[in-house]
Amino acid sequence: MLKGDSLKKNFVVLPAFILYIAIFRFIYLENGLSLIIQTCYPIFAGILLAAILNPILVFFQKTLKIENRYIAVTMTYIIILLLVSIIVTTIAPNISESICQLSRDVPKLYRKANNLLSFLGDNLFIKIYFAEIAQKLSSLLTDLVNNALTKVINIFIVFSNIILSIIISVYILVDKEGIENWIEEFSSISLGKKTAKDIVKISHHLYHNLSSYISGKALASLIIGLLTYFGSKYIIKCPYPTIDGIVIAVTNMIPYFGTYIGGIPIVLINILYNPQKGFLLFILILFLQQVESLIIDPKITGSQLSIRPLLVIISIVIGGGLFGLLGLLFAAPVAALIKSIIDVYIFKKSENDMD
Repeated sequence: MLKGDSLKKNFVVLPAFILYIAIFRFIYLENGLSLIIQTCYPIFAGILLAAILNPILVFFQKTLKIENRYIAVTMTYIIILLLVSIIVTTIAPNISESICQLSRDVPKLYRKANNLLSFLGDNLFIKIYFAEIAQKLSSLLTDLVNNALTKVINIFIVFSNIILSIIISVYILVDKEGIENWIEEFSSISLGKKTAKDIVKISHHLYHNLSSYISGKALASLIIGLLTYFGSKYIIKCPYPTIDGIVIAVTNMIPYFGTYIGGIPIVLINILYNPQKGFLLFILILFLQQVESLIIDPKITGSQLSIRPLLVIISIVIGGGLFGLLGLLFAAPVAALIKSIIDVYIFKKSENDMD
């Protein structure tokens, strides 16, 4: 019996050791870690997509009494595809119109930026900042044309990764109980049954908190983006309201700094177009940021993450520096996940010490 247990442990340890060696071999190669992350993007995206769609799947199974998992998964994806198609057909023309309008206004905005730079005189810092923005605006269309083939290839790769992520998410949703049982069984062999059950319980708790936060933050960002769009288009009458709304909605997913990160470039562009409209847009963004902080966030997102602002700020700095936009977007949830795991470890350790 002991020999059988030893064989089981060796069966677990050997693949784990091989995986450990393989990962660190890539890490010590040039750009090895980034290569691993880039290769695993579809897997991470598939897991994330499955986690986001799981509540809808559970709703279909419990509320509509659909016992067949394949039918429930199919209905889930049909509903999501219908929603995405409605959103795309509604928003795409407005996005295209705003981008075309911005591309036509680039030469005019460039001239106004040059005039503003001349007016600023010797203020080197502001001149360099505005010069960089003006240069990027003026070279935007040229880059799109010159790199057209590269963009097409990149779009094809992204499309392939999206399809692969969807396939992975489908398999996860169809066999989620089997995957969970396999993880618990694997953990039982290597860590013990009690620890394995604790890991599953903790995973459920963390998933609930993080999914509640992400879905709540996404809904809050959607509301802020829509309010920015309607305010920009119908109240201030800015030239690029769709771009304003989308930029604020996306960057608002970043806690504390997101609204300002998205607000600065669109305000500067609108100031170049019309200083009065740009100033009013700045006031609107500040007002909506306060509305979100005082009303929307407490009502929708609540306090699921319960992490201190300092930890959020540090995680955003590290995440943005290492992983760019994705790091900024997922810094707070990942920090909350790590903090929750550490809290559980401290609690278990204190329990064992008391025993």
